[in-house]
Amino acid sequence: MSHRRFSQWNPLGDAVPTTPFELLEVIRKQRGFVPQTRLEYGDHGLRPIIDVIVKAIRSNKRIALYADYDVDGTMSCVSWIWFFRAIGFQNYIHYIPCRFKEGYGLNLEAVRHLVDVERAQVVITMDTGITANQEAAFCASRGVEFICTDHHKIQPEKMPDSLILNPKLHPDPAYQELCGCGITFVLLRKLADHFIVPPTLWIDLLAIAGMATICDVVPLNGVNHRLARQGVWALSQSRRPILRQLLTSCQSQDSTDEKDIGFRLGPRINAVGRLEHADVVIQAFLDENPKDLIYQMEACNERRRRIQGAIVEEARHLARDHGDDPILFLGGAWHQGVVGIAASKLVEEFWRPVWLFERQDKICKGSARSVPGFDVTAAMSAASGLFAKYGGHAAAGGFTFSVDHESGLRQALTEFAADIKREHPTLWESKVSYDCLLSPELIDFELLDALEELKPFGHGFEEPKFLVQGEVVSTTILKDKITGQPRHTSIFYRGEDHCTHKVMFFNRVLPFAKGDLVQMILSVGKNHWQGQTSLALYGQDCDRFS
Repeated sequence: MSHRRFSQWNPLGDAVPTTPFELLEVIRKQRGFVPQTRLEYGDHGLRPIIDVIVKAIRSNKRIALYADYDVDGTMSCVSWIWFFRAIGFQNYIHYIPCRFKEGYGLNLEAVRHLVDVERAQVVITMDTGITANQEAAFCASRGVEFICTDHHKIQPEKMPDSLILNPKLHPDPAYQELCGCGITFVLLRKLADHFIVPPTLWIDLLAIAGMATICDVVPLNGVNHRLARQGVWALSQSRRPILRQLLTSCQSQDSTDEKDIGFRLGPRINAVGRLEHADVVIQAFLDENPKDLIYQMEACNERRRRIQGAIVEEARHLARDHGDDPILFLGGAWHQGVVGIAASKLVEEFWRPVWLFERQDKICKGSARSVPGFDVTAAMSAASGLFAKYGGHAAAGGFTFSVDHESGLRQALTEFAADIKREHPTLWESKVSYDCLLSPELIDFELLDALEELKPFGHGFEEPKFLVQGEVVSTTILKDKITGQPRHTSIFYRGEDHCTHKVMFFNRVLPFAKGDLVQMILSVGKNHWQGQTSLALYGQDCDRFS
């Protein structure tokens, strides 16, 4: 049987390290990764905000916390509440918008409620607000201080005329990629200079700031990498009941890593906001006995998986009508809380920017996800007149538009992407990068220990991948436990060291036979089975060579 590689292979360099130390140096150098030994945000944008908040707390003004409904927003809100409780401040209210009734971002009706009904004298936004010019103007008209803390891309024409703390305004690019909870952590650290705060609080706040950094998929540059790494450590140290129980529910092994957070813990938290109301998350993090709410998170996550699978299947079918288009702009009777994560799956499969939305009678709401190098928010800015609302990052965004504009938006976004594709056609080619050729003598537990020093891995600092070569000893096709259909492939190969190694390819059926000479791109991990731990090689792509 014939086989061709699934993606274009992109070597990051030609070095062939022979020791674990050399390997770490090669990985850092080829990726241009600059470790941060100390995080120093400085006072950029902080001092006037600190002055207002300190005065508000000391004069017992009513403070409203307005946060987005994802992990980044809810953890920012929890950070503030834990801080307020730690210093004994009680005159606050928090507000999380309903994804389905209010949508993404601030809305004037909610702010009016906070000011007129809840009597808020200060409004602080978290992970949202950088386009809330109308809401800020309303607050100003009522004599209410409006403070925007956000990390999303700045749209100058919608920027609120208010106090703003956004890392995008920081002069050092290394700090510009902080997530919403990351910038909240920075602000609270400065605020603590004016109050007595128990030291254990910082373990808890660091844990959820690291969690949000990983789950919000911000680039893991030196700053975010250190914040995430310290956050993973703090999560294992925290004594908060909610963090202990969440960790137990999602831990895949004795120690915690970024995969537990990004693929198990984060989705459980996000699932509530996707399917119900994210205020359930806030209550779980404030409750001293959160078992029932953790169960609800688990149930929501299971429902989310089923809904996501149905959306992906239907969208995959619709995509056949747009085979040559540089984007996918698809709508249906889909759950708007799940279209974003479904779009991510379609990006992986079709390797093009994807917009998915719930099509209602008059209004469509959805999410966009992108391939590396294509800015979906810039694309939406080019068609801004057709959107009722939009915002986000280069890699992801949210949007709302009138159903009458569906065809116009599809055409405008397609034309924008077509222009980009003419200039940069390789963005539409699926790629897998690898760090270097992995010498056979390095394939042992010492390699795992070395890679632990580089963790956490994620967006912008991906898990290292390596090229290996050898002769196939045997191939086993494993069947899906439910359908009985072929699904996974286990390949044993013999390398130059004459040792036999096993490589596991999940969700790939590969036709290699004994004696085939193959080269494989793989990652390295641990396999835990019946109390035993072994080195595991996970295949990413594979090809014959002669």
